[in-house]
Amino acid sequence: MLKLTPEQFAVIVEQGRQGKPLEICGLLAGRRQSTLQGAESPGTALQGDASVVEAVFPIESDDKSEVTYSMNPLQQMRVEKEVRAAGLEIVGIYHTHPATQPYPSKTDVARAHWGDTDDLLFPEYSYLIVSLRDVQNPEPRSYKIRGRRIPEDIVEEMVVID
Repeated sequence: MLKLTPEQFAVIVEQGRQGKPLEICGLLAGRRQSTLQGAESPGTALQGDASVVEAVFPIESDDKSEVTYSMNPLQQMRVEKEVRAAGLEIVGIYHTHPATQPYPSKTDVARAHWGDTDDLLFPEYSYLIVSLRDVQNPEPRSYKIRGRRIPEDIVEEMVVID
């Protein structure tokens, strides 16, 4: 589960609106929490995790593209340093799909890996994608990317904006 405040979500949506028709991106900083999820039989519960966002960090995309993004490495390093100094951790990456559904593209999945290997860059990160195909009704969806196979390795997680 990925938890954001309405204000944090508004920052992402506004960045996306300003950047449209290009994809925009950034980092989500916060904390991971263990949660109990409802189970099918009484008295049992399943362990899960929630990434609770405490700060949103817009980062310039070097791609300047309508269909891909790549975070500016210098800005990314500065944010990571600031996040560590604040005692937080990076819990996710966000970007927009200006004209398409909020689902990881082949490029999104490929860029979640080290080059052509099967090794993930950030195995526990949430990948939040906000579709702005209807700018008045942004669609947030978040995923854990577990491998290269689409859709088998793309696991959707709940997004809570509260």
